[in-house]
Amino acid sequence: MPDQQPPHPPLIDETRKRPFWQRLGALRSFVSYEQGVRLLCEHGQLELAWIADDCLRVRLKSAPGEFGAPASYAVHKNDWPLVSLDIDDSPTALTLRSTALRCVINKQDTTLTLETPDGQVICRDAAGIHYHSDGTVALNMALRPEEASYGMGERASTLNLRGKRLKNWNTDSVDYERDSDPLYYCVPFYLGVHDSAAYGLFWDNSFRGLTDIGHTSADELRFESEGGELRYYLFAATDPRRILARYTELTGRIALPPLWALGYQQCRFSYLTQAEVLQIAQQFRQLNIPCDVLYLDIHYMDGFRIFTWDKTNFPDLENMVADLHADGFRVVAILDPGTKIDPQYAAYQSGSERDVFLKNPAGERVSGVVWPGECHFPDFTHPITRDWWRQHCGHLLQTGIDGLWNDMCEPVIFGADGVGTLPDNTRHHGDGRAGTHLEYHNLYGTLMGRSSAEALAEQRPDKRPFNIIRAGWAGAQRYASTWTGDNKSDWDHLKLSIPMVINMGLSGAPFTGPDIGGFRNDGEAELFTRWMQAACLMPFFRSHSNLGTTQQEPWVFGQPYTDINRAAIQLRYQLMPYLYSVVAQSSEYGWPIIRPLWMAEPDNPALRGVDDCYLLGDALLVAPVLEKDSVLRHVYLPQGTWYDFWTNQPFGGGQQITVQAPLPRLPLFVRAGTALPLWPTMPYIDLNAVKTLTLRVYPGQFETVLYEDAGEGLAYRQGDYRWLYISCEADDTRIVINHRSAGRFKPPYSAVKVEVIVGDAEPGDVRVDRRAAPVWFFDDGLLDFTVDTFSNAEITLVRHPADPTILRGKR
Repeated sequence: MPDQQPPHPPLIDETRKRPFWQRLGALRSFVSYEQGVRLLCEHGQLELAWIADDCLRVRLKSAPGEFGAPASYAVHKNDWPLVSLDIDDSPTALTLRSTALRCVINKQDTTLTLETPDGQVICRDAAGIHYHSDGTVALNMALRPEEASYGMGERASTLNLRGKRLKNWNTDSVDYERDSDPLYYCVPFYLGVHDSAAYGLFWDNSFRGLTDIGHTSADELRFESEGGELRYYLFAATDPRRILARYTELTGRIALPPLWALGYQQCRFSYLTQAEVLQIAQQFRQLNIPCDVLYLDIHYMDGFRIFTWDKTNFPDLENMVADLHADGFRVVAILDPGTKIDPQYAAYQSGSERDVFLKNPAGERVSGVVWPGECHFPDFTHPITRDWWRQHCGHLLQTGIDGLWNDMCEPVIFGADGVGTLPDNTRHHGDGRAGTHLEYHNLYGTLMGRSSAEALAEQRPDKRPFNIIRAGWAGAQRYASTWTGDNKSDWDHLKLSIPMVINMGLSGAPFTGPDIGGFRNDGEAELFTRWMQAACLMPFFRSHSNLGTTQQEPWVFGQPYTDINRAAIQLRYQLMPYLYSVVAQSSEYGWPIIRPLWMAEPDNPALRGVDDCYLLGDALLVAPVLEKDSVLRHVYLPQGTWYDFWTNQPFGGGQQITVQAPLPRLPLFVRAGTALPLWPTMPYIDLNAVKTLTLRVYPGQFETVLYEDAGEGLAYRQGDYRWLYISCEADDTRIVINHRSAGRFKPPYSAVKVEVIVGDAEPGDVRVDRRAAPVWFFDDGLLDFTVDTFSNAEITLVRHPADPTILRGKR
């Protein structure tokens, strides 16, 4: 008999009548097949498929019948090599073993436990799988007492999400604050980290739902959706990067962006005229503040109609774009999905003729008010609609615009009670799998982003697309970058930006960042400057402010802020070769670009909640000032040795230190052993301006991995790139640097300047590729030499007694 009481309090709509929940009950029989096993239980069927030796897919079928092929817009890879499995059948349990994991199925209640090969429990079911007579499906798993919880997309919360109850329903949360939920970009991927291992759970169900992470029951994790197939993936490893690599292998990784997309970007809702846009560009160049991208928000359009522009305020858009290109700027234009109902409007005419707009069950087009007024909305789950969108994007891109910004794509409708979305019963084509908005709402922004990405690829076949979306779902990262939406100009939103961006990276969507200075409300000088410093090494680097608020270009607050903001932006450009290398590794392996502090010291549980600083890759620790009027910063340095970027002072790790942080100073630390690549300052990304690559070596034991290519175009896909591997070994008597490369790309620079920090020692002998270095310089603890290339350098160190009368040699 079915259970008459739910195993857990209902989460989604507690006013609905629910006759009963059903559990699977006892395991009756099983049959093995090429990917795993299918289980016949008292109250349903379960399919366990090993897509890799460290990843298990679980599917429920509550009614009799065959399992069909799983259909998911989130999944990128469907064909996986077969995994070798051993199956043990005992009276109490069925055990499946791969080389990396084993899954133990309790025969009494069909609950699952995932273990290491030697029997250490990684994760296990609590109540396990159950489903409701109204179509709701749910999973309850056990949380370990020390488990920390990450991922879940864009959440305005702490880094560790343990104790939170999160809705999975993309929403334009106007004026969001700390713990407002949900926001624009939900990802049902959970990363659990505990003392034994880490595991990931991807809930592959796009229906409206919730994730309860120990909120209702402190020791339980619960996923719940209002309909659809119960299908989820379990990933496990000792290193969370391996989990993220596998998860993004499944759902897709970020495309390698054009290098200019990593430069500073300036936006305003809105720059109202062509003259204003050109004036902003001129000020950047006159003030010598680097900038690569300017944005056109909705006021460039004719009455907010997408794919048009205002011929009065932007009388010559093509020439404006050409002038900006000539001065080193790229231009990104916004698009919204709402298409104005206007028979005289070309996009509406063609959309009506091709029947691309969403309808209700009666076959009538759904409408709602957004910026242009009453609008219809494209059905991006239909191939005809995506083709229509690509064609109209093409007309806009022919003006020379470089990138597309997909906004309002939750999707949003304005109502008397605020912002809302399309009715639940709105019908979507679903590429032949027709369904309602309950299933396809969360996918709307992803598929709009996909359509725009395809338009960019079609119009710019030899260039890398730059595409941004506000709302997304699992897998959206393969189409577009994103940002943290309409944040506020206050100190708490500055603090929130760090865990929000980190958790997006831990959700497989690492190319993101906040609106610097805050979007809503008037900003102020100190806040804007500290925010500029905090974000200058985040993946997406853009300032953006709201209509009617104080403008937030880097110079608007006057001196000394203009100079300090310039310096923060210039720091990013100096560190661009390192940042680009970390982004390339993310594109290649699915790793986060910025990372939580605990990744540098994973065995230290005290670090699992630290969210006031971040790691850029493995080598840089960024500890921004997040409090008004503060000129000190307390920061924990992970084990090992770390160098202050500004003073070259070494600090022993495994301890908290206090550093001076006056307004011009961003506390920044470099891991010992790093060979940090540096470029000269430049007004915008220009590889031809790099004549010499500087490698600043911080002695220690470490290997730095750098990536190089043309920064634009697709030749890297045919192998025109190279990886550099620079290892360092050091002790009290010598420093050894080994340099090797793999790949055929020829960089534009012709020389490498090696700077080695030797501190209180001085070099006795400097040898490059086993020969005495012809010319080298030493001053104030820094040795440098310049070569065309090298494979090995060895510096012998001489240490003198601490006697201030002894003068150091200089050659």
